[in-house]
Amino acid sequence: VAGGFTNVKPTAPNNVISVAAVTTVGTTDGAVFVRPTIVPQQYYGSFSLTNDYSPAVANTAYPIDLNETRISNGVVIDGTYPSRIVVPASGLYNIGATFQYSSSNASAKDIYTWVRKNGTDVLMSSRIVTLTGTGSYTSLALFETLSLAANDYFELVFASTDTAVTIDAVPATAFAPASPAIELDVTQAQQ
Repeated sequence: VAGGFTNVKPTAPNNVISVAAVTTVGTTDGAVFVRPTIVPQQYYGSFSLTNDYSPAVANTAYPIDLNETRISNGVVIDGTYPSRIVVPASGLYNIGATFQYSSSNASAKDIYTWVRKNGTDVLMSSRIVTLTGTGSYTSLALFETLSLAANDYFELVFASTDTAVTIDAVPATAFAPASPAIELDVTQAQQ
């Protein structure tokens, strides 16, 4: 009820705001201690790449376009540059991404994955995996914390020493759901 009290916690993206605590309960009277704590809104987003992506040239950096927004509160994929994830407000943001790579030849290949902030590589953000074997898969998890200003953006970037690599989205099977090539989760940890 608008304007009324409730003891039911709202679900995202609605904020939880405690405004009072019951201090005395009686049959004819009671007391409520009112002291609102206004919690600033936190921003977040969950995004995916649901199709395959392969590098055209070895040893070349490629920002990765994302094509699906699963849920979003303020954090968005840029409408002009789909590799850019834009935040609406300044703060400290946690970034967690998983990548699913596959190989189409037997040679060993190194795959580099990292984060760029406003077009500049984030120092010490690169992760490397080596993949061998035709039809083999490997996953990579990348976690970073970035201090971002309002309207800053970041990108996920990768390069490989061989073009026989795919960031691979796998279709559903009779026994398992489909898996995206990339899953990216962004949460604002602090304003």
